[in-house]
Amino acid sequence: MQKIDNFQMQLQQTVQLGQIFEKLESLRKIFSELILSPLNDNEKLTIYNDINVILTSLYEQKNGTIEEKEQIKNLMDIMMNNLEVQEFMFRIADEESNQIQEVRSLSINYKASRIGREFITQKAEQLQQKSGENQILTLNVDVCEDQQIEFYDNNNYLQQSKEEQSLIQSPPSKIYHEIAQDELSELINRSKYEFDQTKIDQAYEYAKLAQDKFQSSFAYQQHAEYVDQIIVQYNYMIENVKELDSDGWLFDGLSNGISVKYKFPENTSTASMLMETKIPVNAIRVLALVNEMELNHLWVPFCKRSYVNKVLNRACKVCTSEMYFPLIPDRECVFVGEGYDRLQVNGTITLLSRSVDGDKEFLEKNGIFIPEKSKFVRMYIKYYIFEITPIDKDSCSIRACTNVNPKISMVPNSVLAYVGRKFAHILISKIVNYAKTFEKSPFYPVYQEHIEFYNWLEEKLKTHLKY
Repeated sequence: MQKIDNFQMQLQQTVQLGQIFEKLESLRKIFSELILSPLNDNEKLTIYNDINVILTSLYEQKNGTIEEKEQIKNLMDIMMNNLEVQEFMFRIADEESNQIQEVRSLSINYKASRIGREFITQKAEQLQQKSGENQILTLNVDVCEDQQIEFYDNNNYLQQSKEEQSLIQSPPSKIYHEIAQDELSELINRSKYEFDQTKIDQAYEYAKLAQDKFQSSFAYQQHAEYVDQIIVQYNYMIENVKELDSDGWLFDGLSNGISVKYKFPENTSTASMLMETKIPVNAIRVLALVNEMELNHLWVPFCKRSYVNKVLNRACKVCTSEMYFPLIPDRECVFVGEGYDRLQVNGTITLLSRSVDGDKEFLEKNGIFIPEKSKFVRMYIKYYIFEITPIDKDSCSIRACTNVNPKISMVPNSVLAYVGRKFAHILISKIVNYAKTFEKSPFYPVYQEHIEFYNWLEEKLKTHLKY
């Protein structure tokens, strides 16, 4: 007995075939077996739509020939006009009236899909041509500012002719799935766009919605790795940013408007530091100080050299910093630094760093080679959070929080905390001083070299603060 899993396995094998004509022949065979199979209506519909997804993907390939496209269209027509297909779609439409209602009152939070618009327009035109009928179905597409689609009718559905009812009842099961497939693509594309704009919160929302709605579908699998990556990245960011507002901080002191606090996380031999201040400097200038990793030695205490191992995207890079401490062996840390635009979420630009020298999966995935052994002792950065809150065009507040294990044994936590607090005061003081004299600092020429990137950030700031 053919099971739905067997069909899905056949589809996966089909996708792996080399030639389009081989794929089409395989899909014809699968479709023929599907029609004769004992699967229930919903299972048949699932496989039918998976076949359609593959055909649509083949048809949209840019390097496809005219003959190939004709063959694809022919197979799609055969499938669509098959009587058994129409029968089980009718049955599903009759049984799942709530699905029909969902289609007719569909509301999604982004621009109407091409398929959705074409379907609605086509059905509206067909209904307008039926001048001999008394009942009218009014379809109104309203793409408004919040980019929603709404379907309206005049509540005469039960009085419509059987032919008119079929226009709604028969296509929705099929068209709804086509809209859903297009919706999946739009969700993924929107997520990728937001991620490219460094808006992790919005990228997560679209990715999570795609996962929640389409995880069980065949088409989703090609996006699963990306969605998982975004969800993990977002959750990691949220989990660590919570530290900025967590309890248990001990106040160390206030100097030149800079507040430093510390605490000892449970079950660790480390101390966490929290630094806060407000400065009369443009937020993008401050961001430039932290972003230009090669100049870390100018403001990070004990740092003698920093370099970029690899730039992963416009707001993410893997770097190495070498640290020279008195009386103990030299240290280094290999870390990934990422920047997120959270202006629409909580009014901040957030930078987050963590050690990656022990994360083999991350390094391999991004093509980065880090020797397992080093002449330096490798420090471990659990997190380094740098949060900038623009106040106006010429001022911002800063919160920085870090938890670093310097890998120094036999040293009491109290000593580590003392050194950490001094480290924190020096670090944030240097940032403030360089930010106030930015145009005369060594950072300014590098800032000018990357002016296109910083102008892009400045536009974000202008939109947020409306100046």
